[in-house]
Amino acid sequence: MKQQVSEKVETNNIGTYPNEEKQRSSSTELPSNNENFTSKEAEASVLNPESMISASQLDEGIKARKNWEIIDVREKNEFDKGHVPTAINIPLVTLEQNLNQFPKDKEIILVCLNGSRAFTAWQTLIRKGYESNKIKILIGGMEQWKNLGSGEVTESIGGC
Repeated sequence: MKQQVSEKVETNNIGTYPNEEKQRSSSTELPSNNENFTSKEAEASVLNPESMISASQLDEGIKARKNWEIIDVREKNEFDKGHVPTAINIPLVTLEQNLNQFPKDKEIILVCLNGSRAFTAWQTLIRKGYESNKIKILIGGMEQWKNLGSGEVTESIGGC
């Protein structure tokens, strides 16, 4: 199932599915060969259109000062080269050890280079009990953010 979702995200980086209604109606249905999934595992196996955000939507939300927690799951050296303003860096490999930094009362926007690590982080958070309607993935990641043109990139200044 992971591969199937991954292909949809990679081939359609504007954040919608060709058969959006079908995706919405079947998002919680389990394939017959996965009957041993828990409901959280099943929910985490399907990325709904509501769980995606475009670079322009993110830019508008930042400018409107939406109360989002923007979490960049790339490695520190990638984050240090530039990131979405107000984002905090929690690398994917440390996600489970840092769950206390993921608020359950705010919308969370997950960012990585192209969306694949953010999807993995999304799946992990869903399995850990976070509500799927409060977690979004920046489709196309930093690659799309930088292509936006008007999207500000905060670059870190070197130091100790």
